[in-house]
Amino acid sequence: MQRPMQTVLTALILSLAFTGPTLADDTTHPAAQAVVAFNHAVTTQDMDTALALLADGGVQFHLHPAHPGMPEDPPLTEDMATMWKTVSAILFPTTDGYERNIEIVDVHADGELAVVWTRTKTVTQRKDKAEPMVLDFSEMYFLVNKNDTGWRIAGTATNRPVDEIPVG
Repeated sequence: MQRPMQTVLTALILSLAFTGPTLADDTTHPAAQAVVAFNHAVTTQDMDTALALLADGGVQFHLHPAHPGMPEDPPLTEDMATMWKTVSAILFPTTDGYERNIEIVDVHADGELAVVWTRTKTVTQRKDKAEPMVLDFSEMYFLVNKNDTGWRIAGTATNRPVDEIPVG
């Protein structure tokens, strides 16, 4: 996909975050609870539960690289399940702990579509470092509830900063 088309696609997806009925601070909405459950599952390294909360074909939007040494202009999207399988396979064995603490900031839902905004703090205790790496950022989760099967995360975008962990 050409870069201008990716920009248009990103703008379209993000515009969904600002439409539909607002349920601000409604952390009890089932879509918000799916986001909470996903982050808890990653924190407790229960990737079976985390992956079950992802919609088939879900995508992760990359606005910039996550680590030094990655391409400066990464592809805009990546298969979300594959990404989390890769991240967990590298992250969990190399750390003594990884926490994803979220605060639900806003929930918009209309029928089978929902967008959940979070303030996210990750705390990564690497085995080779005394001090944990702490990152604060925002995330947007796009969720769907197809055929009343429950809310599934179909896309995420984040403004997570580039960390100091280089990749080769």
